Amino acid sequence: MSTTGTGKTGVPTPNGHWAGSGLSEPPRTAGGVTLCGGCRAAGSCRLGVERERLDEDGVARFELSCPRSHEGGPDVAHGGWTAAVLDDCLGHLPLLHGVMSVTAELTVSFVKPVPVERPLELRVWADRREGSRWYIAGELTLPPGGAVLARAAGIWVTRDHSHYARHAQWLAGQQGGDAEDR
Repeated sequence: MSTTGTGKTGVPTPNGHWAGSGLSEPPRTAGGVTLCGGCRAAGSCRLGVERERLDEDGVARFELSCPRSHEGGPDVAHGGWTAAVLDDCLGHLPLLHGVMSVTAELTVSFVKPVPVERPLELRVWADRREGSRWYIAGELTLPPGGAVLARAAGIWVTRDHSHYARHAQWLAGQQGGDAEDR
């Protein structure tokens, strides 16, 4: 089944896949949020990211809230949501610079419970870049006081648009490969 989506530029994305399509711009919401494949179909970020922007100082800022559907304990976000939204937003920093990348490593520190359905802010920055590697960090906070709820740091590696085709080819080879290949 073939579907088509559109990116920020309004250009159709073949089979609805931006990353493997060769487009220079990913699909985005009206709030500027880059949408992954799963969220593109919904037209919004399923993790609750509502706005994203890149400031002149190179810091990305995100406005978000944890949807009730990601509640772990009473009125508290599941730790998996916290890790997922940090992974997603830290990975958006290279995208906001026009660079596609994938997560190579992610470390999350859970500082305080994250409330559901409350406005949150996330600030993301690059500590450094070395070749194709971006060393990125971020803090999830509760406005208006700015209490830190979680911190994350990790490494993202730049990839070109053929990355997903190479992965599909590798995965197809795993169907009948030797045990050593698995």
